[in-house]
Amino acid sequence: MATNDTASLRAEVLALLLEPLGVDAMAGPASLERLAKDVEAVAQARGCAGLPPSGSTLRWVSEAAAACVEEQELVRLAAARGRTLMPDGARALRELMRLKGLRSHLQALEGVPVEALRVDLAAVSVAERILSGVLEPCRRADQEWPKEIWRSIREIDVERALTDLSRHRRTRQASDARELVLKHSVSAARDLQNRDLMTRLEKVRDFVAAEQSYEAVLSERPEWWRWLGPDARFAFRSDRRDALLWAIEVRDTGAASKSALGLLADDSVRAVIGHGLATALVSTAASLAPPATTSAARLVAGLRAVASRTDIGELRALESWYTENVELFDRVAAAMDVRPTEPDLRAALEPLVGELPLPSGAADASRSAYRDIQSTLRAEVEARLQRTSYSAHAIESEDLVGAISRIGALERELRDAVQAMPAVRGRLLVAVAGRTKSGKTTLRKALTRDADRTGIGRGAHRTTRKTSAFEIGSVTYLDTPGVAAKDDDLDAQRARAACDIADAVIWNYADTLRDEESAELQRLLLSGKPLLAVVNVKERVDTPDRLQLFAQRPERAFASASGHAVRIEQVSRAVGVAPPAVLAVHSGAAHEALSTEDRGLGDRVLRASRLPELEQSLARLLAERSIPLRAVRLAEGVRAPLAAFHDRTAEVLPQIGLALDELERSATSERGALLEAFRIAGQNKRDRLEAERHRAQERLPDVVKDLGGVDHTQRWSDFITGLELESLFSSLESEFEQEARKRGKILRVRPSAPEPQGEALPRIRPRPDVKALSLGTAATKGAATALLGSFAAKGIPKKFAFPPPAAAAVYVAETLTGVAKAVSSEVDRARQAKDNWTNATTAEAAASLDDLFDRVEARLARIVENATAHIDAQSEAQSADIRSTRERFEQLRRLRSAVRSSLDAIDLVLVRRLQTLAGGDPAVIRLARRTPGVEYRVWTDASRVVEVRACLQDQFVDVLTERIEICPDSGSLGTREAREGKTDD
Repeated sequence: MATNDTASLRAEVLALLLEPLGVDAMAGPASLERLAKDVEAVAQARGCAGLPPSGSTLRWVSEAAAACVEEQELVRLAAARGRTLMPDGARALRELMRLKGLRSHLQALEGVPVEALRVDLAAVSVAERILSGVLEPCRRADQEWPKEIWRSIREIDVERALTDLSRHRRTRQASDARELVLKHSVSAARDLQNRDLMTRLEKVRDFVAAEQSYEAVLSERPEWWRWLGPDARFAFRSDRRDALLWAIEVRDTGAASKSALGLLADDSVRAVIGHGLATALVSTAASLAPPATTSAARLVAGLRAVASRTDIGELRALESWYTENVELFDRVAAAMDVRPTEPDLRAALEPLVGELPLPSGAADASRSAYRDIQSTLRAEVEARLQRTSYSAHAIESEDLVGAISRIGALERELRDAVQAMPAVRGRLLVAVAGRTKSGKTTLRKALTRDADRTGIGRGAHRTTRKTSAFEIGSVTYLDTPGVAAKDDDLDAQRARAACDIADAVIWNYADTLRDEESAELQRLLLSGKPLLAVVNVKERVDTPDRLQLFAQRPERAFASASGHAVRIEQVSRAVGVAPPAVLAVHSGAAHEALSTEDRGLGDRVLRASRLPELEQSLARLLAERSIPLRAVRLAEGVRAPLAAFHDRTAEVLPQIGLALDELERSATSERGALLEAFRIAGQNKRDRLEAERHRAQERLPDVVKDLGGVDHTQRWSDFITGLELESLFSSLESEFEQEARKRGKILRVRPSAPEPQGEALPRIRPRPDVKALSLGTAATKGAATALLGSFAAKGIPKKFAFPPPAAAAVYVAETLTGVAKAVSSEVDRARQAKDNWTNATTAEAAASLDDLFDRVEARLARIVENATAHIDAQSEAQSADIRSTRERFEQLRRLRSAVRSSLDAIDLVLVRRLQTLAGGDPAVIRLARRTPGVEYRVWTDASRVVEVRACLQDQFVDVLTERIEICPDSGSLGTREAREGKTDD
């Protein structure tokens, strides 16, 4: 359907302006313009000639018209790039292009999955932390991987190659493994020995293992993590993270709808966005939205919906026309805005509506009432739902992250729910459906009094292939393609789509009702759609004589109509549905009557064709059935998303409340338990350190023996390294992390830097020169040996010949004694020097060892202190995070009450509307509450129960498709139920 004339577009704008009076679809352009002038006169008479609270409406209308022009340009640009955009898609695309920051993030969002745009901020933080951690070994292995050697080495079995290369080089396995490895490397690898190949292969193995661990992490996580992380050459995609955080902020702040952001995942749409931003196709200047409950807001929303079906020229003409009459429109807007708060003005304006020609029933102000209810709720939601910032520790508690995520999801659902507004176009839609070649186009031309024969089918081929629209008064008719075509089902699909959006259906019955047609008719009857079955009589009236005969004896043509009515009744009863009203009409005769030269004959033929009866029946059907049904659909369109949110919060909010209660109760106890675990772990490490101190002291004498030489530094370093004191720090940190993990927390203990070994090295003097002392002693011993040797070689000297040999023995003994004394003195000095050095070195080494252990103990204490301080800070931050989450939770609970009130207000408007249509007094209904699929409970005065029951239950129960219960609003029961209806939250 298309609006293709400026007059109709002007009528839509006037109807939007006057919508609070209930004239959105009930009068033509001229009548609406006269009414606007009458409203202005009444407003001036009562001092309401000022502008609406939002200022001149011209600004908003001009911006809305400009927005429609931009959207049409986007549709044209998308079509040029092979992308088809519907009006809603063009509007969402324009939303995106007006966002601040989109240009800088557009490239980073390439390939973004839709799931990534739906995640929570907490989930992104978790992804960032986990991905960064798992990427660290990948980066490390990537840096150590010998890229200059290997080409396709990952294609071989590295473990088996390592095993075979470790064999003797001359073996067959080693030779084959070497050739296999070299096959996947560059020529430079041929100069390497097998052991060198093995060293590099081990690095390749680490690289492959790192890749596999990364893939294992991704396989257990959402698919969008792969987009957020790197595809190759391990480096975290921080640009994508920033772009995703931008998209989440845009979504959560309501700057763009969720559906609009979903377009970023479409490559063709992104191409349109990029081109549009480069050519400034859409103005990115921010514009203030008009107050939600003003006439300006109603005009903007309505014009956007209506003008999307018009071309640019008509939009420009509309803007020019509005500018010329803006003074009048501003005063009418002012009157509409102050009308709810000015009873005298409201009473003066209501009689003006009665002067309008309303062929389809009474004025319907429910559309405006629904919009006001929704606008008020939207303003309250936007005022209460403010962004909440959390500490870095918020994501470290899985339970808290779950609560935050669920609350965030509910907030987004609420924002989406309050976006649904009643449709602005209120014209009734009637679809004309039926079998191919049943005469639907002929009926259309007869109803519109169009004598042109173009488009009326001749022969066996169908002529209507697409749905087209035509208007008669306040009703828009949809001429649909025929159903039950033999070659394809496309026509039937288009016809079904038209019937689904229509307020009523005219089923054009042909000569027979075949199975395919019966199925379509039954589908419409089961849908509850108001339906009028028209039996199209096919007697030929294509000559003047036949036309004259039909005018004289029309009953001949309608003789078979009763049989067709029986067939329609059978088809209806087969699915348990009451048969529709059936009316026989000769649409062909009615159309021929329009072109006959004999006007008297034409009038008689038109009456005989029963077309006037069809028009009267259709008017009654619209007034009695279609308008009430449209009121129900209008309410449901606004109500359904709110009801879905309300029902979901009834299920989810108690669960979130219990989770927050548990978090608040467990926060203190978990902190105490974790700190006690830290204290015990720290004490265990100190006990182990003390035991290591004793063992080191016991080993110290053996270590001192090897000190004092040129390599004593290395020997002492080896001794200290062998104590493995560094493992105490890593194991303590690991225990802390494990204890925190057991309690659902994440402990980020900064790795402790290793102690400089130079500071632990004792100041040791060089060892005494034991080698020189040994040489002196050896010389003395050599002299004595030489003396004894001379005795043996030359005999005893003469002076010792006499006395006897005993004297010689005494001589030798004296000599040897002197030598022994000299040797003993040297040995004593050497021993004393060595003992002095050993004692001094041992004392120095013991002091250095004690200092080392003292520093290790202090370092362990610092680790415990840091971990304790971290947990204290984390607990403090998480307590604040829990309080913030609790505040958001309470806001949602209060907003749920506001949603419940809005639902009751919508239900009350609907019931009062139906009460009015049934001829009753709407004011007698005090409260209404609807439970879809169960019942509709209505409270009224006890004295009016019978009246309300007669109006609602007898006439509209099948429209509502629910059981209606009328409750007296007097006495304790009714009062309590009414009170509970308002305060069930």
